[in-house]
Amino acid sequence: MNSKIVSLTLLAGAVALTALPETARADAPSALGWTWNDAYNDVYFARPHNTYQKEHFGSLDWALWGGFHALELDIHESKLVGGVPQFPVKHDAWNSDTGNNCRWGAGGYLRDCLNDIRNWSDYNPGHLPITVQIDLKAISPYAWGDAQYDELHAQVAQVLGNKLYRPNDLRAWTGYDSLRQGVYTYGWPSLGALQGKVIVLIMGGPLGDKNDMQENYVRRYNYNANFFVCPNADSPADFDWWGNANDFDEYGTNKWVICGNVGSPSGWHNVAARADDNRQLMNLWSGSYEHDLFHRMYLAIGWGASMISRGNAETFGGKLPLVGLRRSVPVEFEIVNDNSNKCLDVWNGSYQNGSDIIQWSCNGDPNQTWIYTGETQLRSLGNSAYCYDIDGGDGDLEDRHHIWKCDGGESEKWRLDQYGSFVGMKGRCMDVPNSSVNDGVQLWHYDCNGSGAQRFHLNW
Repeated sequence: MNSKIVSLTLLAGAVALTALPETARADAPSALGWTWNDAYNDVYFARPHNTYQKEHFGSLDWALWGGFHALELDIHESKLVGGVPQFPVKHDAWNSDTGNNCRWGAGGYLRDCLNDIRNWSDYNPGHLPITVQIDLKAISPYAWGDAQYDELHAQVAQVLGNKLYRPNDLRAWTGYDSLRQGVYTYGWPSLGALQGKVIVLIMGGPLGDKNDMQENYVRRYNYNANFFVCPNADSPADFDWWGNANDFDEYGTNKWVICGNVGSPSGWHNVAARADDNRQLMNLWSGSYEHDLFHRMYLAIGWGASMISRGNAETFGGKLPLVGLRRSVPVEFEIVNDNSNKCLDVWNGSYQNGSDIIQWSCNGDPNQTWIYTGETQLRSLGNSAYCYDIDGGDGDLEDRHHIWKCDGGESEKWRLDQYGSFVGMKGRCMDVPNSSVNDGVQLWHYDCNGSGAQRFHLNW
């Protein structure tokens, strides 16, 4: 490994994964890797949270050397420094304006960060497209007016120059005046066509008025915009090509919105799926670094997020690479026990509270297919109102497994690990009692031990 490559450390609040014995079968599906022929919108990119912070990387370009191709920069309103407008790069207002890892010119302002990216690009001209998310930080409701956007518009173009891939470039490629309809019809160009390019997305803004201020930038620059806007989104309808992005409903601005910033609301998986269906970009983030965990990263990829906020660089043995194909791991599947080769089944297709979950010879029926949701529930395809649940709801040793009307409780939440086990309440696993291979045996809750009775492969 290049000596300049460093992984992000696990941040405070992240949960460390405990590896099962090396003899355990690696049954969890792996995400597919990218090729140069894949469209940009068909690819997901892991994105280091607050990439500019020194505790993560010694310098900003180390993230690029480490395999990341999506970066996050938080900036505050510009101020005059030596008579030159500069954007501080920091998270909170009280942080140092330049206490970051951007080193070009040793200034530590946005220009320095962008120059670090450009210099790395010059040194690696055949690179994957780099996506730079610039998050506009502000407390004042009057921040980020036209003058601030004008300066940001100018600085991005001044530093990145011909490396910058602009909205009008995408418009020309699709042949549609509306980017929103164009990407729905044709998607984005291939990774190969975007080699060496930098795509800038703008997010955030004044509290309570983020999207409207981004709309003002689109209104002001329209066909001459230097960056894409990525407004806050919280519902699938925000990504419908025929509908309006949230707050983008005036001046013909909606047609320029092909990205949404989603902060893991309830039902986020449906939002991600709609974004992917309409070939739009979706940034998925969480303040708790939950996507450092295998099952959370798995779900983000499986449901269709395109940029996924991370606090570390773990790929789980290469199963979930930092760059790969969106929706290339299944979220609707049969759960097949490694030991018995039988499917987990809602007994007799009976959908009522308390119906047993048993193992049964696989037959392709809906009562043997499960939908893994963003809330980490396993809902039955036969009746998605019912979740895989634990008798009594307390996760005690040898509690039996059954279905129950989904209510969001902890007893219906399951963590798929990279070895093919499902871990539930109190850190215990789904288990076939006594490693039975017989039809009709009801699953129960048991201490995790890595045995075949607790490992499953997924059929889809």
